[in-house]
Parts: sequence; structure tokens; C-alpha cells
Amino acid sequence: MSTNSIHIISRKLDGPYQQEGFKQIWLKHFQANKATYTFECFKGISFYKQAFPPIYVNVGATNTKSVIYELDQNSSVKDIANSVFLIYDVPQHNGDGELKLAGLKLKTVPQYEGFICDLNQVGSLEEYLKQNLSSRSRSKLRNYINRLNRDHKAYCKMVWGDIDSEEFDVLFDRFHELLVQRFEDKQIVNNNLDPTEWAFYKDVTLPMLRKKEAGLFVTYIEEQPVAITLLNFSGTHVYDVIRVFDIEFSRYRIGSISIMHQLDWCIQNNFKTLDFSKGYYDYKKRWSTNSYQFHYHIWYDPKKIASLAIANALALKFKLKYWARKHNLFKLIHKIRYRLGNKP
Repeated sequence: MSTNSIHIISRKLDGPYQQEGFKQIWLKHFQANKATYTFECFKGISFYKQAFPPIYVNVGATNTKSVIYELDQNSSVKDIANSVFLIYDVPQHNGDGELKLAGLKLKTVPQYEGFICDLNQVGSLEEYLKQNLSSRSRSKLRNYINRLNRDHKAYCKMVWGDIDSEEFDVLFDRFHELLVQRFEDKQIVNNNLDPTEWAFYKDVTLPMLRKKEAGLFVTYIEEQPVAITLLNFSGTHVYDVIRVFDIEFSRYRIGSISIMHQLDWCIQNNFKTLDFSKGYYDYKKRWSTNSYQFHYHIWYDPKKIASLAIANALALKFKLKYWARKHNLFKLIHKIRYRLGNKP
């Protein structure tokens, strides 16, 4: 699997997470009544101000799948001297080494590995499978599909565009039910099931879905949704946001079948990338063609003691989190939290 992903990662400043609708709904759920700020030097991104430590944080924080921004080198930073800016989840291809701003310095801290399926050079699903899966894996996958189709009536559907609110509610509630079932089976906490976070995803998805900025890719068995993936769209770039499958159908490898059908849908509809985004799971490595790194960006004024101290403290905090993540300590913490009663 290649790590050279610069040429296939979206760099659009008008992606779904830059849209005003997304930002306003996010603020309503996570930073109600907070003012937002834009600065000429940071293009394509807005901020809210955090009280402690006193820093500016990008709107959306960790609830986006990628933060893309550019710098205006001609803008003055005089008015924001002594400030610290924290920007979460910036993919490495945003050009860390090229980002310079007179008066401010940048600290970049790695945080997650990201995974992506490059569909630019393939014309069919079969071609993609031949290039990226062994013949043995392809044979097993065909057997699972044949067994599923023999035992059940199964089909896949992309739900997006015009949709009735009641239909959406039923589908999203089923989505939640499957996610709860999945992580209770794993006996681990899933942050997406935090009530505030889940309420945000439900609230933001319907308007995005109607604009085709989001979609729910659903696998049905006997007319019942058994695998659902929430996707976001940016041009020809598809972000995988949350995915789940019904563990009762795990013997059919329904999760793998769902990914296969999503790849097929993307190819058929001229999407060039399926981006699994941040966070390691075995299936991401198995199905992806490329990996890349997510960084947290910390901009600060090196001439101001307070600004420098805050930036150094933030960098240390995130380096420690990265170390803990690399050593699977967060997974252990999520298991402990589950056993202590922090369940969905």
C-alpha cells in the first residue's frame, strides 16, 4: 500500500465542512451562542474562541473528516499577535512544509493515519479488486456473495437527495440501533454514540443529504437495513464518516460486501476516491490503496511568552495522545469505560 496520496486527496476549500450550514449546526450542538471569527490570513476556515486555554479553534473541531485551508501571505497578522490557533485534522497533503505566515510560526503534531481508495485508474469494480485483493480473497468474497444471494433477497441502495423526514428518521434510528448493537458486542465505547455527538450527526445529515453533500449507503436483506454507511461528498471525493453492519449477518461478511458495493457505486458514478479518513481499522488497510497522515496545526506568535507557552503545552499534550494512540491505550481506555458503565 502506497503512502504517496497527495495527488488523490481533495484540496477543495468549498467542501462539505466549509459550508455555512454544517458550521452553524455544529456550533448549535457543541458551542451554542459562541461567536465565530474569520481571519484574512486563514482562507477556507473559521474559528470560535475557547476560554481556557485562550485559543482559537477551528469550527467543526474533530467532527470533520478533513480540514483544508490556505494562507494569504499578504495579510497582516498584527491584529492577532499573541494569539494561538488550533486546527484539527489537517491531512499531510495540505502542504505542511509550505505553510508560512509572517509573524506566526507553525507546530504540526501527527495524530492519526488515514486511508484512501484511489479509483482514478480503474474502470470497473473487478479491475479494482484484481489490483488490490489476492485471488484467494476475491474467491472468498464471491463465495460470500453467492451464499448471501442464495439464502436471502439482498440489494444495495444510495439514499440521498429528496427524502421525507419520517423516512429519514426511521433509517437513522436503525443506523443508531445497529451501532449500539455492534459496540455492545465488542464491549467498547464508541464516541459517535455520545448523545450530543449522535444528535449532531442526525441533525446535520438530513440537510446535507438533501443537497447531495451526504448520503446513506444501505444494504438491505429482506427489505431490512443490515449495513449502513454515512458518506459525505466533496466534488469527486467521497468521505466515509460512520459505517456499521448487523452482526447477525456477519457469517456472510456483510461488512466487506458493503464496502465492495460502495466501491462499485463510486466507480459507476464517476467518483475518484473513497476516503476512509482518520483512524486505523483492519478493513481500512485491507481495502485501501494509499495511506496518509493527519496532523494538528498550532499557529502561535513566537515572540510572545504566553503564546509560545500555550503552543508548547498543546503540542506536548497532542504528542502524548499520539503516543497513547500508537500503543493502543485509547482502545484499552474505551474498554474500561464500557465496563464502568459508560455504555450506549
